[in-house]
Amino acid sequence: MKLGIDLGSRFVKIAVQNGETVEFHREDTVFFYKNRVKRDEKGVKIDLSAYGADENTVITATGYGRNMLTFANANVISEIKAHYQGALQSTGENEFILVDVGGQDSKVIYVRDGYIEDFVMNDKCAASTGRFLENACRILDITLEELSGMTENPVKMNSTCAVFSESELVGKIAEGIPMEHIGAGVNESIARRLFPLIRKYRHKKLYAAGGVAENRGLIRLLSEMAESEIQVIKNPQFNGCFGCLYY
Repeated sequence: MKLGIDLGSRFVKIAVQNGETVEFHREDTVFFYKNRVKRDEKGVKIDLSAYGADENTVITATGYGRNMLTFANANVISEIKAHYQGALQSTGENEFILVDVGGQDSKVIYVRDGYIEDFVMNDKCAASTGRFLENACRILDITLEELSGMTENPVKMNSTCAVFSESELVGKIAEGIPMEHIGAGVNESIARRLFPLIRKYRHKKLYAAGGVAENRGLIRLLSEMAESEIQVIKNPQFNGCFGCLYY
């Protein structure tokens, strides 16, 4: 049995492989740390028995929390390696660009001849991440699914900061701008922040991963900017933990 775990800022994603079968699990990060993490005189340890893991399970971990916990029989790898390998296995391609938008950062990985040729990350601002999308939906009082359908007549969002963008959203609502146009503006603003990361790669095969990849409106707008269709890989939110299974 193999287990891959991606300890993200918003969710913990787990892939469990038994033979040819792979099962996926997702837990809220705070819930996971409160209920699956044990502390004793030897340090901080993680209990994965709820997912069928035992002392013989091969575990590979990635994500923000990968260096915080003590694992038995575990490998610890970078997020870049995990997401690269997950996309490599999911797409069956040996040259592509992967756009991964997580809860707290964005990353673009260029794979050539089956290996990582280059990558770039944006982890300095939350304005192009899943966390910003969740906050925007809270302010607009809509669901993420509703937001993903909003692409027409996007209102211009001028703020480049996630915190100030929230105030700008409230202002747009006060102006009486239709909710659909504001939501489209949110999607477009994230696409505009992601586009510089893929600009030099836009003529190559593009794939998207991460929970935000399920926002079809954002993917459509980013595809238009890139002048190339961006395909969403299978199980995009679990790409990191899936990639862990191959180390």
